[in-house]
Amino acid sequence: MDALTAFAIRLADAWLAPLGVTVASPRDPAFRGGHVTLAHPRMREVTAALWEQDVIPDYRDPGGLRIGLSPLSTSFAEVADGMAKVAAALRAVG
Repeated sequence: MDALTAFAIRLADAWLAPLGVTVASPRDPAFRGGHVTLAHPRMREVTAALWEQDVIPDYRDPGGLRIGLSPLSTSFAEVADGMAKVAAALRAVG
């Protein structure tokens, strides 16, 4: 689980931080668990757009898109695809 969530955070830093997204989850894996929360004021709209594409994150006020990453059912390729879709949706909502 640590490797999968760390991978998601690296992608968020590389792909989403330039779009104004911050990682709201603890960066220390001892405190993070299996979820990563990405913060941006437009995440409610991003979450709605992702649901329309069958990408199902969780939304938490204020402005948090929460991703649950289980190594039993989620691959690194799926994480990369999902993060790319978050970036695309964020660009689409402005």
